[in-house]
Amino acid sequence: MQILKFGGTSVENATNITKVSDIIKRSAAKDKTAVVVSALGGITDALLKCATLASVADEAYKTTIREIEQRHINAVNEMVLGKRAITAETALR
Repeated sequence: MQILKFGGTSVENATNITKVSDIIKRSAAKDKTAVVVSALGGITDALLKCATLASVADEAYKTTIREIEQRHINAVNEMVLGKRAITAETALR
C-alpha cells in the first residue's frame, strides 16, 4: 500500500494535473494506492479571501467566487480539449 499526496502547486493547472494523473496511474499499476490532493494552487487563499469579504457583507466576494469557478472550468476545459486534440491527431495518422 502506498499513499501519494499532491500539494496545490502539483495540481495548479491542467498540465500539472495531467502529470499527477500519470504518476497515479503508474503507481496504481504497481500497488494499492491512496491519493490525497490539495486544492488547485492559490484556491485556498482565494476561498479565505472570499470568506473574509462575505463575513463583512462585501459584495466583492461574488467576484472571487466567479474567479474560483472559472479557474476550475479552465482546467477542465484544457484537460478535455487537450485529450480530444491528441485523439483527433492520432486518428488522422
